[in-house]
Amino acid sequence: MYVLKRTARIIGISLVLALVLGLLSAAMTPDWGLAANRRHIGVSSSDTAIRARGATTAQEGRYRTRQSTLRITLTPTVTIHAILREPIDAPGERPACLLIQGAGTGKAADVYGDIASAMASAGIVTLVPDKRLDDYSTLHRNYDVMADNYLTSLRVLRSLPNVDGSKAGIYAESEGTWISMLMAAKDPQIPFMILTSPPVVSGRRQMSMAATSYLSIAGAPQSLIGDIPKIMSLDFSCLGLHYADFPAQRYMNDLTMPLLINYGAEDPSMPIEQGAADILDHASRRGNRNVTIRYYRANHQMRVGSSLSKPGLPLVSSYTHNLENWVNAVCDGTTATGWQTPLIAGAQPRQRFAAPSATRPGLVGSLSTVLIMVIGLVTCLIAAAAVGIVLAAGSSRHPRRFAARIRPLLTATALLAALNASAFAVYMVVLVHDALTLRNQAAILTAGWTALRCGAWASVVLCAWLVEQMGENALVARTPGLHVRRTGGGAPGAIGTGFGAHLCAALVIAAAVLSLGLMAFWGLFSW
Repeated sequence: MYVLKRTARIIGISLVLALVLGLLSAAMTPDWGLAANRRHIGVSSSDTAIRARGATTAQEGRYRTRQSTLRITLTPTVTIHAILREPIDAPGERPACLLIQGAGTGKAADVYGDIASAMASAGIVTLVPDKRLDDYSTLHRNYDVMADNYLTSLRVLRSLPNVDGSKAGIYAESEGTWISMLMAAKDPQIPFMILTSPPVVSGRRQMSMAATSYLSIAGAPQSLIGDIPKIMSLDFSCLGLHYADFPAQRYMNDLTMPLLINYGAEDPSMPIEQGAADILDHASRRGNRNVTIRYYRANHQMRVGSSLSKPGLPLVSSYTHNLENWVNAVCDGTTATGWQTPLIAGAQPRQRFAAPSATRPGLVGSLSTVLIMVIGLVTCLIAAAAVGIVLAAGSSRHPRRFAARIRPLLTATALLAALNASAFAVYMVVLVHDALTLRNQAAILTAGWTALRCGAWASVVLCAWLVEQMGENALVARTPGLHVRRTGGGAPGAIGTGFGAHLCAALVIAAAVLSLGLMAFWGLFSW
């Protein structure tokens, strides 16, 4: 009967803890989620070719090209290099294009060699500047300053003797498209703009969609995918990362020039339909209908051979030809009604998830809070282990510091908290690797998540057991003559006697609370 009563009490405490943790997990969950994309783009033709009606433009390979290096002064103390590629013996002042880099690169020599050379061979002068890296890092990026820097390079391009300054436009990829949108706001005279893989929305919103896409491809459990809003809504200011909230759509109305939008249909990281629809909507409201959209069976960088952005992959075959035909036609005055080919064409896009319209946080609104919990957990576990070792070393002099059954329960609670944290860290490493390599490991990820949830519920039961035992010990200590079956005896009190025993127990209990809180944040107790 005694065992049954104890078991019932432990189950009751476990249920109360489960209810509290479930409510806490729900409170930590933001009021937004990732929904299926409902804004679809229909293509008029699978052929990506671009031709202007009644116009003959120079084709790729028409001119031999010359390459040289320029030094561009951005500030009195900062100078960069830029690679200039020019068509040889091309008549008159030529159209020109400044090429703006996306994330992950810096030196002009490392990017756009094939694109810039191909465009130059079709009579378009190209300039690829170094990205200024002294004020650019993973944690800090100032797009406003970067826009000013690239505008300096654009002015250099416009001033070249063989360039028609009124026909010097911009080519930008990915992150660079945010910069180009800022440039359009600062300089309304930019005559054309090519935006390849534009995120369109802010980095936080785009990454919410991208993370959901990548985890879905990897086969992550749905409950884990549901954690993405919790993560992406956090305030990352403790690390910097203010550029994650760059208000890209604030500058959409400045895209009043002819636009060429390129997306890879195999790119899971970009809002390939939603982004194009947003650009069309804003351009239309400003009376700009000269917007050409192309979808290629290619990855984020318009390259084939892998859905991942790997070095050395070739461009999709028609890509540079289309760029050149579009630039030359636009610079010859082609308007929205002057195209022989459809404005929207290529591979039919399929954007699975929509970038969210808002990213409000739940109960936990800052990354600092999560980091403090993690650091606190690790610190409490290490400190508890250190105190436990000291107590064990002195056990010959004080054999009964802890009350009955408390020492093994504290040890088990601490070990399980450490095991759960370690297992979760390993799981996240595997998950991120599978997501970034687009490798589907649904069976392994599901089994691992189930194991993590089992560990989380085991922690709940163990904590309930510890609470019940402490309560029983306290009752025995306060009630003279009360006989309760115990094994091994122990010191009086709920925990024991001495500062060391109480400190060790406090550290373990704090670690358990932090562990349960973190597991609630990650949805391991979600209903």
